[in-house]
Amino acid sequence: MNESSHTRVSEDERERALGELSRHFSGGRLTAPEFEERSTAVWAADTRRELAQTFADLPAAPALVPGSEVGPIPGMVVRAGAVAIAATVCWLVLGNVLWLLLFGVIPALLLLAKRRR
Repeated sequence: MNESSHTRVSEDERERALGELSRHFSGGRLTAPEFEERSTAVWAADTRRELAQTFADLPAAPALVPGSEVGPIPGMVVRAGAVAIAATVCWLVLGNVLWLLLFGVIPALLLLAKRRR
């Protein structure tokens, strides 16, 4: 087994993985319950091997074309998108629109806290 598969994952790696899951969800490869289950697995993953298992049945991300202007998505954008998707899933599953309000406030508070630092 590869030594790097036992390497512990960082928060940035988890955020990138969540962004990739969001891409698969928006592409129709995952249902809302599958996205929620895999998102939980991403945040619970301790090693790169555990993180990779979340994507075992999904196609790999296309490589960026050299010279393209598209770069990595900033972490705060990924977090805000993940929170928005989680709010939508809670709203659809639980049937209460207040989830959208609650989860809409969390990213705003995170942005304010980050700006004050």
